[in-house]
Amino acid sequence: MLEKSYLIPKREGQLFDYEVWDEHTSEEHKWEFWGGQPFSPEEPFERDRLLICLLYSAGLEYFVKELLPEESREILLTLLQGEDK
Repeated sequence: MLEKSYLIPKREGQLFDYEVWDEHTSEEHKWEFWGGQPFSPEEPFERDRLLICLLYSAGLEYFVKELLPEESREILLTLLQGEDK
């Protein structure tokens, strides 16, 4: 069984290297990788669609309460309350 990801989502998107991408994608590795970003940065439609699909599948409660690290939950709460740091 795979362990939870050690990646910590932050307020803004973060770049990562190919090794991290390789660890987080399927064995077939059929997704694109463009200079630190999954999918093409010029056309984020595929990334956004996949992200929404995965969140839809997992549910926001699971995403927030079970999957997100505490630091990311605090950032999300700040964003939802409309407070900028």
